[in-house]
Amino acid sequence: MPQVKQKATARTRSSSSRSKRPRLESKGAEEERAEAAEGAEAAEGKADEAEEVDEDLEDTEDDAEADGLRDDGSSDDSEDDAPRNRIGNVPLDWYKDEDHVGYDIAGEKVMRTLSTSEIDALLESKDNPDAWRTIKDHKNQREVVLTDTDLEVIRRIRQRMYPSMGTDTTEMVEFDNPEARIHPESKAHPPKSRFLPSKWERMKVKRLVALLREGKIRPPPPPAPEVFDLWADDAKPRRKAPVPLPAPKMALPGHAESYNPPSEYLFTEEEKKEWEETFEQDRTITHLPQKFDCLRHVPGYKDFMVERFKRCLDLYLVPRALKQRMNVDPESLLPKLPSPKDLRPFPTHISVSYEGHSGMVRAVAVEASGRYLATASSDETLRIWEVATGRPIRSIKFSSAVTAVAWNPQHLLLSVAAEENVFFLDPGLELQASSDISTEDGTETPVTISSLLEFKEAAKPADGEENEEPTAAKAKAVHWRQVLADTPQYAAGCRLCISTDGDVQHLVWHHKGNYCAAVSPKARATSNQCIIHALNQQKSMRPFAKLRGGQQVQSCAFHPSKPHFMVATMRSVRIYDLQKQAQVKQLISGAKWISSVTVHPTGDHVVVGSYDRRVVWWDLDFASKPYKTLQYHDKAVRCAVFHPGKFPLLAACSDDATVSILHAKVFSDLMQSPMIVPVKRLRDHMVNQGFGVLACAWHPHQPWLFTAGSDGRAYLWA
Repeated sequence: MPQVKQKATARTRSSSSRSKRPRLESKGAEEERAEAAEGAEAAEGKADEAEEVDEDLEDTEDDAEADGLRDDGSSDDSEDDAPRNRIGNVPLDWYKDEDHVGYDIAGEKVMRTLSTSEIDALLESKDNPDAWRTIKDHKNQREVVLTDTDLEVIRRIRQRMYPSMGTDTTEMVEFDNPEARIHPESKAHPPKSRFLPSKWERMKVKRLVALLREGKIRPPPPPAPEVFDLWADDAKPRRKAPVPLPAPKMALPGHAESYNPPSEYLFTEEEKKEWEETFEQDRTITHLPQKFDCLRHVPGYKDFMVERFKRCLDLYLVPRALKQRMNVDPESLLPKLPSPKDLRPFPTHISVSYEGHSGMVRAVAVEASGRYLATASSDETLRIWEVATGRPIRSIKFSSAVTAVAWNPQHLLLSVAAEENVFFLDPGLELQASSDISTEDGTETPVTISSLLEFKEAAKPADGEENEEPTAAKAKAVHWRQVLADTPQYAAGCRLCISTDGDVQHLVWHHKGNYCAAVSPKARATSNQCIIHALNQQKSMRPFAKLRGGQQVQSCAFHPSKPHFMVATMRSVRIYDLQKQAQVKQLISGAKWISSVTVHPTGDHVVVGSYDRRVVWWDLDFASKPYKTLQYHDKAVRCAVFHPGKFPLLAACSDDATVSILHAKVFSDLMQSPMIVPVKRLRDHMVNQGFGVLACAWHPHQPWLFTAGSDGRAYLWA
């Protein structure tokens, strides 16, 4: 009867129907017993043993049927103790909240039957005599009772022995040892060199011995004792190696790389010719898309090795940089601006519309008391309006377009630029109050508009230019004349006029009402681009004989409290001291073409608008570079102006027919920066011939804004 080799098998036993299993003896024990017994006794023992094995196998099959582990040939596991749970290498924590721990080979749930309570384990250990040799298989939800053979194997493994007693450690298996073969392949005797010491080894040893005697080879020093200073500071931080840079990934293949691409990816003859004529480095795709019926019809790619070699060169030679990716919330980068509702008042809608001009309204000016408004238009008229009602009071006709207008801050008179002249005009309105002026002897005499506009015969041009001909362009710009009484201009209210060297684009008055500055960017003489006219003395001064850089003067402004004069050229703003006749500072804007300049009522901040859509802000207490550059418009910014009163407002009008209203609050604390918040965008003007809103001005005492547009309309925004 053949020997039966039975492995230690884990069997499932429920706690209620647990029974002792017949113990199987190992192969080694059977061999010892067979050698010791005699023939008849050995035959009987083998017969009894075979019967026990048959009974054991029947019990195993019964147990397998009871546990749902009947081998029906569907499993690929050839062992008898096949796992019941077939979820694979999955953590059991995934099933900790379920009533089952997995699924068997039939797809049924392996229910949770083992108890994990410590009290149950204690009671089980007292009631069950085999509890000490019982282990729990939580994955398959069954208890396994270890046999004596299993315990013997565990004991031998713990003692660092072979698991099986039949293992012969003295036997050696030689797989291939041709020198130990019984029948050698050749009859040659082994060479003599195998039995003699090597000559080269002797020379090497002799050389090493000589080096040791000379002291050139020394034994390694003993290792340093591992001690450290307990009270010392922290050790120096170790310098970390640079982070390894990952190689750039290649682009994934698309539809064009397919052997059967869609028809829209195939090239036409024109596209193919264009692709072949394009340089290799400029091609968007490295090959021509082709269509094949099946994959085995695809030929070899001839440029495969070339592309692999280039890829290797890229990985080896091309430098790479590691870019740190910042995990920052985009909203945290934006400044915390207050709500526009908390920054009121500011203009939001049209309150009064001033209609009557047929051409573009090029300039707008508000009287110092805020009662009257003057508008200059390209339809050759100057109109004076009542602010509150929009009623036109006067309309003055000129022979050419009116380019600029400005109210005197102390008297009810106007300076108007038209017909290449600067007119000083008495509009004939009610005088609010007469002002006094001190004479040379110290007495004060009341000043009226008629006395201010009375022509003085003795007045002559200053700067030593008495000998120049008044017909010359340079002297003509500073020559005061009286408007004749029989001319239409005199009937309109013009009393004094000064010929200009080109059209005057900007007029501005000093806050004391005596000086008026006129800017003519296209003047033929450089010194005539900016001229300051003194009304009381009826004299004109040219502060700049020649500007550095040859740039044109675009605008100008007086400082509200200091004797400083600010001149805006195309790319910078220069500040001059009129008393010392010296340049104080030059502000670099960074803009290509400045259009206007305005000064804050405190005098410490300057803002300019530019034709390249920028609004540039300077703080004069700091450097000459801009404090802030704002860009809210899509086209050129024509005018930017501060509110002259107590309201922290800034307006900027543009050729995109919109006006930006900004809350621009300047704090008295020098450590606190100005707060600039855009609060409103006014949109009601129309674009005409590429121009939008050409001018804007604030009401002196209210948060109201006057705008003049190229559509021939002027609005009051309140």
